[in-house]
Amino acid sequence: MPGKLPVASHNGLPCSGHGIPIPSAIHNQQPCGTPPIPFTIEIKNKTCWWHPTPMIPLVGLSPIRGTVLVNNLPIMLEGDAFIFHRSFTTNIINYLCPCGKAMCIIPTPFMGSILTIEDKGGVGHERVLTATTYTVFALKRRVARILDPLGVGPRFRSWPCKSVVAYGSPTVLCG
Repeated sequence: MPGKLPVASHNGLPCSGHGIPIPSAIHNQQPCGTPPIPFTIEIKNKTCWWHPTPMIPLVGLSPIRGTVLVNNLPIMLEGDAFIFHRSFTTNIINYLCPCGKAMCIIPTPFMGSILTIEDKGGVGHERVLTATTYTVFALKRRVARILDPLGVGPRFRSWPCKSVVAYGSPTVLCG
């Protein structure tokens, strides 16, 4: 990340969101009555949109977090986890069902999160903050800034979210 960027604080504002909403996209063609076959988030990012979702912590902040404030709000730190990110964009599964002596195609809409492996059957995927500054720490953790990813993570333990922190302090910069 280049230079100094605004410090990210727990203000309840949304992330950037990711993906492209194409509701009429055909996800798959399957036999009648079979459950949807999910694809990876890399594939579904081309037809589903994970809208900007408020960055509400998955667990409550401890009182010690209230000791480091920016504009009277606790700051975001490396490893903070937020509520799950879901896609409500619908994609179509074409079911091939018997129809007399022929086969009929029955287009059926499904929510994008149901069709994505990482979204665990419609629950959504994890959003865990990865700070990009290497020099600024608070409470022994790196301080988060805008444009820090909510995916990536350490080697062999990555998170699928492609969103970034979208809002930060208007007056406090971090480099």
